[in-house]
Amino acid sequence: MAHEAQARSAENRAAGAWRRELAAVHAISRHLSSSLDLDDRLRDILNVSIQAVDAEAGTIYLHAPQEDTLEFRYVVGPSASGALFGMAIPASEGICGRVFRTGEAAVTNEMTVADDHRRDFGEAIGLVTRNMVTVPLKFSMGRAIGVMQIVNSRHGSFDSADLETLEIVAAIAAAAIESAQLHRQAQLAAVANAVGDLSHDLKNKLAPIVGWVDTLRPMMDAMFQTEGGQPVDVGATEAVREFYGEAFDTISQQIVDIQDYCKLIGDAIKGVVAEPRWEPHDLNLLIERQLAGLDHEASRRGVQIVRQFGGVPIALFDRFQIERAIYNLVNNALPETPAGGSITVTTRAEADCGFPTGEALVIEVADTGRGMPAAVLAGILRGDARSGKLGGTGLGTRIVANAVAAHHGRFEGESLEGLGTRFKLKLPLRRSAGLGE
Repeated sequence: MAHEAQARSAENRAAGAWRRELAAVHAISRHLSSSLDLDDRLRDILNVSIQAVDAEAGTIYLHAPQEDTLEFRYVVGPSASGALFGMAIPASEGICGRVFRTGEAAVTNEMTVADDHRRDFGEAIGLVTRNMVTVPLKFSMGRAIGVMQIVNSRHGSFDSADLETLEIVAAIAAAAIESAQLHRQAQLAAVANAVGDLSHDLKNKLAPIVGWVDTLRPMMDAMFQTEGGQPVDVGATEAVREFYGEAFDTISQQIVDIQDYCKLIGDAIKGVVAEPRWEPHDLNLLIERQLAGLDHEASRRGVQIVRQFGGVPIALFDRFQIERAIYNLVNNALPETPAGGSITVTTRAEADCGFPTGEALVIEVADTGRGMPAAVLAGILRGDARSGKLGGTGLGTRIVANAVAAHHGRFEGESLEGLGTRFKLKLPLRRSAGLGE
């Protein structure tokens, strides 16, 4: 009888585990079919996994190949868990790093003997980790893209049935993440092709204007040739000559900028970082021109743009890339800053041994706006932001990140919700010899 009771108990446990696995598969399939958005899918995957094994918290880490780190991409747990969004650990550290490298899941029920457990993250949000299950997330070809970690079983310890359930969910999750990324890549490719076509069309449309400007300029110059100090055409004045000269220069420059901007957008969509045009420029003068164009909109919103320009030397950088970066940072800050607030733009040169030149050109844009969650800030800093504004594309912040990357600099930021955001661009200072140093 005892053997029969044990057998029935084992059968019941197996049936219960099977029902949990089936329920988890149904739940995750239902959620994943409702959205192709990656962040939505990560949230649903984690919630289903936590419920499937009756746990308290969980985290999904995705691998960042360039930095070789595992980044907190979604966290469910204590109220303070949002502070972990965007943080990362080296892919060689911790239980997560071990599971990511080996591709083998791990059940850890005795945390005191887990020498490679990173306790600092749990402590930072007030979470005491009693036990956990860590499973790899693998693409269809077997390549690991991250790990999922489920923490603190509500029914005592994690067992083999919990592990089996989470491995099934992880397999479906990895496929869902892969399809979401492929969908996004397809969308970006379509937009990139559209931008390429638009750029080509604009170039064709602008070509006649360029031709007319190039033809008219020498004709106008001939009209203003002087004989004995007097213009040939006495009706023309020097003021008119200066006006048409400036107009031609402006038209020519705007045509070049339009073409460059189309290329900049296309590069941002495709993830291409273009080589800068290294030319000498006055950074403060360049930024002032961008801010002057935004002063009217700022005034309309009741926001003040504050200049705090320091003494910076004439330096070598790509004028257009830096112009667009500053414009996008300030323009993005305007709708996020309530009336009565301010946006402060600061420039300075400072010693920075982290760069080969030994010096850095620093540009800061700080606002007194609404701030943003850590996950959003992290996406902006890595150039992978999604716009939360109606009609927004997120390309503006990617253009900023690309400009910094092109100059081999660093893009840094900090934000507190309700208090404001500060972005800092640090570029290696390339001095231009003999030009206002």
